[in-house]
Amino acid sequence: MIKKIFAAHCCLLLLLQAQETIVREQTSGNVVYLESHYFRADSTNTVVIPFRIRSDFFVFTKSEAAGEYFTAGGEVSLELIDSTGTSIARNIRQLKLTSNNNSTSHLRSQFKQDFFSLQVPEGRYQIIFKLEDKESKRVYVNPKQEILILKKSTTASSLIPVQNFTQNSFQLFNLGGDVLFSQNYGFVFLSKHKYSSVTYSLSKLQADEDVNEIVDSAVTIPVTSFEQKSISFSQTSDNIRMMLDSTGNTIVNYVSLNGLQLRQGRYGIQFTLPGSINMKTEFGARWLDMPVSLYDLDIATEPLQFILTKDDYSELRGGGRETRIRKFEEFWKKKDTTPLTAYNEVMHEFYRRVDFAFTAFRTLREMNGAITDRGRIYILFGKPSSTERTLNPGGVPREIWKYNSLNKFFTFEDPSKQGNYKLAENK
Repeated sequence: MIKKIFAAHCCLLLLLQAQETIVREQTSGNVVYLESHYFRADSTNTVVIPFRIRSDFFVFTKSEAAGEYFTAGGEVSLELIDSTGTSIARNIRQLKLTSNNNSTSHLRSQFKQDFFSLQVPEGRYQIIFKLEDKESKRVYVNPKQEILILKKSTTASSLIPVQNFTQNSFQLFNLGGDVLFSQNYGFVFLSKHKYSSVTYSLSKLQADEDVNEIVDSAVTIPVTSFEQKSISFSQTSDNIRMMLDSTGNTIVNYVSLNGLQLRQGRYGIQFTLPGSINMKTEFGARWLDMPVSLYDLDIATEPLQFILTKDDYSELRGGGRETRIRKFEEFWKKKDTTPLTAYNEVMHEFYRRVDFAFTAFRTLREMNGAITDRGRIYILFGKPSSTERTLNPGGVPREIWKYNSLNKFFTFEDPSKQGNYKLAENK
């Protein structure tokens, strides 16, 4: 069992780097995100390719010139290849990053964002994106990705997922065409005509099912239109924004959608405009800071023995994979303090603690620190107000955890002196 858990957790970390997940229901964090959009203005076609790179792709080092900061460097290149294999456009950019913390857990939550903008004729193009870390020489090349720019189209752009509209601009999610789960989202597209409303249908794509789950069907909602506009892109330290520009002659259309109940997974959406004009795209709903322990159903289920009766815990673990997933989701749904949103704060905090305990309290005897005595107490009560450790010569190593707000303290002892602390006293 120990070997299985340790191997599973190692696989989880490798899968994070490989941009995959074990549980198909989860759509979480990638190392590199890449999306592509096109815009047509008269006879000019612009392809804009925003990208987001997780900082733990890079190796950060410290130098005297950087002071208290760690630095990293990289190079990104983008190339568009047409149907004959000819390179139509290419661009190279150097990246410089700084951080005051080079721990993996910190870097996983930090991102470098930027975009490429290229002028191309109509056609179908393969996008080749290459990233290299200067220190480790590690290289990432994106999987096959294409963009199609049609000569005749009813719209003057692709569908662009955005977070919101503020200060005359839209903020991009910049998540490879995906959005954040349990948050409102929208789509922007350019056209020659003004639309007052649009009808949409939304389905959750079920990879292992014959029929997709219908979320919304033929719902008519208003369109916010900005006339005589074009758009331009800008990059800040935190995001990529799409700015409204008054120099254009197209109409920028914005469709805002309620995503508070949007669960993780893949979705297909179709917009129907007046005149039976259809536009459709697929996108994912992502939980960027999803705890690592939620990537594996067995690892996620095991700590629940601390808050369930023996019979309830046995029932939760029974049945086939799909049944276990359903029961797991139903269990946490009952614990959700904000049922009007898909995000479950209680579950997030529980598994944030599991993630910490898994590594912090592992021992030579138990590789899963989350199921040790110290791990159990940390998961149930969180970080202690204070921790006192005594290592008396000839005595038993002891840790005392105090929780001032709960008026509790726990004493752990390690008779074997090998780090295998057991709960000795609970008051």
